[in-house]
Amino acid sequence: MMGGRLDPKQRILACGDRFAVGLLQRIDSRLSGRGGRVSHGAGDRVPGADGESAGQRAPLFERFARSVVRHRVMVVASVLAITAGLAVQLGNLHLDIRRRANLPDGHPYVQIQNRISDLFGGEAIVIIGVIARTGDVFQPEILAKIRRITDRLAASPNVIVPSLFSISAPHIKAVFTGESGAMRIEPLFPDAAPTAAAIARARERIAADPLLRGNLVSSDQQAAMIVADFDDRIRDVDLAAMVEQAVAPERDDHVTIALAGAPILRRELARYTAMMAFLFPLAVVVIGLVHYEAFRTLQAMLLPLVTAVLSVVWALGIMGLLGLPMDTWSAMTPVLILAIAAGHAVQILKRYYEEYGRVGDSSEAVVRSIAAVGPVMVTAGLIAAAGFASLASFGITSVRAFGTLLAAGIVSALVIELTFTPACRSMLRPPRRRELLREGGVRRLDRGLDALARVAIGRPRTVVAMACAVVLAAGVGTLWLRVDNSFRLWFAPGTQVRIDDRLLNEELPGTATLRVLIEGEADDAMLQPAVLEAMSDLQLQMARTPEIGGITSIVDHVRRMHQAMHDGDPAFFVVPDDPAVIGEYLFLYASAAGPDGLGAFVDARNRNAVIRALSKTDSAAFSRELLARLQAYATVRFAGLPVRVGIAGGTLGVQTAMNDLVVHDKILNMVQVAAIILVLCAVVLRSFVGALFVLTPLALASLVILGGMGWTGVWLDMSTAAITAMGVSIGADFAIYLLFRVREELRRGAPLEEALRTGLRTSGKAAVYVSSAVVAGFLTLTLSGFSVWIRLAVLTSLTVAMSAATTCALLPALILLTRPRFLSRPGW
Repeated sequence: MMGGRLDPKQRILACGDRFAVGLLQRIDSRLSGRGGRVSHGAGDRVPGADGESAGQRAPLFERFARSVVRHRVMVVASVLAITAGLAVQLGNLHLDIRRRANLPDGHPYVQIQNRISDLFGGEAIVIIGVIARTGDVFQPEILAKIRRITDRLAASPNVIVPSLFSISAPHIKAVFTGESGAMRIEPLFPDAAPTAAAIARARERIAADPLLRGNLVSSDQQAAMIVADFDDRIRDVDLAAMVEQAVAPERDDHVTIALAGAPILRRELARYTAMMAFLFPLAVVVIGLVHYEAFRTLQAMLLPLVTAVLSVVWALGIMGLLGLPMDTWSAMTPVLILAIAAGHAVQILKRYYEEYGRVGDSSEAVVRSIAAVGPVMVTAGLIAAAGFASLASFGITSVRAFGTLLAAGIVSALVIELTFTPACRSMLRPPRRRELLREGGVRRLDRGLDALARVAIGRPRTVVAMACAVVLAAGVGTLWLRVDNSFRLWFAPGTQVRIDDRLLNEELPGTATLRVLIEGEADDAMLQPAVLEAMSDLQLQMARTPEIGGITSIVDHVRRMHQAMHDGDPAFFVVPDDPAVIGEYLFLYASAAGPDGLGAFVDARNRNAVIRALSKTDSAAFSRELLARLQAYATVRFAGLPVRVGIAGGTLGVQTAMNDLVVHDKILNMVQVAAIILVLCAVVLRSFVGALFVLTPLALASLVILGGMGWTGVWLDMSTAAITAMGVSIGADFAIYLLFRVREELRRGAPLEEALRTGLRTSGKAAVYVSSAVVAGFLTLTLSGFSVWIRLAVLTSLTVAMSAATTCALLPALILLTRPRFLSRPGW
């Protein structure tokens, strides 16, 4: 009461208007959250049990924390009930390594490949090499192996029979001039057990046929190739198992059988993904050991782990509820969420021990720690979630799902940490004196941080100058940064898939595929001599590249039939100039090989055709130059013809599309993450300068990592392109926590230098432990032996560690040199 009059709040309370009271409480909470104290020092007045005095309401997070502590049993029960409900959904999780989920479906090259797949297949190609260890493949026992493998594959209901190629395949025929001078179209090996004379004839015919020589049989005749194309609706694990069943009985000391192709690689991806069942518990143990080092108490070690495991169950439960499959990307989310959630819990518990040492009351310490850390944790958590959610802008479905699920996991962790963690902490027994002494004792880390503080505060210009030198060196390194996306290089050199791949590339035309789609404007477009001549010239251009082999199309079949019709005269190995003759040749081949005998090269209406080729390399620079050169040639050579030419199908086109995507989306994602951090921090800190202080150490850490990749020759690919969003989203926490703590100390009246020292001893120390837990947990992925996870784990860990280091070293120096007003300005 002032001057005998009731203030507005007292008049409202006297009237008992509940609606008005509720409205005023909301306004009060907003004002308290802006201007009220966030935490209490040792000498602050402790509010009553309800968090209110007669004239002032407690800040929002303090009231929230008191409510959680007051209803702690109900809070714990509710979180566990939700966890149990989501845990039921874990049964819906399943592994599914989907080809198209890893491709940028909007890219023209991928669209061409998808069109080819719809017309001719080609999404699930397996290449099998049968290599003689002594002699050549024209030995009866080796030929019998090739036949049996081919027959087993042909009997599979999932194989595309017209696209099954081997010297024993039903649609592969020898075309030659018979004794009567007429063209003959026959199997290479008509009998299951060919005689020596039949083998000699087949050897001779293969050597004389450019369609078979060097393609299905190596030039030195030591290796034979079987190519099988399957219906892509079959799971890769099942498909690979089917192929293995076909070849396993034939493995012995006489031959080496090597497998390659996307389904074989994706089978290996599924195997590595399943290893998460072992890696996740290991990460739990590793992170637990880091937490024990941080607190030296079992309670403080276990509570963050329990919180983090619950967060993982929530995230995976949401995945199961939505019916999303586990793939190579989403399989990493448990370890990431575990490390990040446990890290936030460390921040809360570190502050809890600090407050308990002040007030000596466990429940009050819980309230004070949430009131102090809660706003910072919400800010940092939302920034991390938004950073991961920015991956939804990537043009690859699996990366988008990975970012979205990870963001949902971070939000889940935030909810659990603000409810379950404080409720449990208030239910546990208070720390004993010896535990407080162990947790708060001076250790090497404390002495290291004090030494760092002396350097950063005593010589800030030197620290900034060193940071500028590092930026310059890293900037030069980025000039050598290159982009490459080789599916085979996702695997370590010593793995069987890489060993087989090298062997097949040495002995046979290659394992990477190249497809050229020729689409006619009308039926029978592929019977036009001018179109076939243009296709022939394009094939000659392809053959001039030494790495390209196994080039086949409808043109080759027409030319060898035309030659056979003219007594094998090499001068007639050309495209006839009469469409009717071309049509007759295709009819004759279909009569001998079946109506689908040429189905792998031309459709039933002779309207669309495909040129198939293999490559011994799929490097980014090679693929980009080759495709650009072939497309430029095709544009000129096919001008005026009634067809459209699409060059970019197959492995080379798909990986070039991924390279384009990585460059574009990497730049876009870096801008997005920076903008997200800048905007959210500017809103929370109510200062654009403050947001720049958060962004500066993160930008430095990212630049150092990218520059280091350039200096060391580590390329950007689909996995490493995500490191900025992942590392920066995690690393933003460190700067936010430090700035909030320095601001808190300044509002208590501490000088800036002392506020910085206290910030490093508290928030800086927590940042070291949090980053250590994240790094240790994430580095467990390196034990998988999976190259793509190893690169991602190492680079993200380095980014997080660098973010923590630059926050603790560079940020205090910048603050001391610039003395920004936002730190001491009231109202945030």
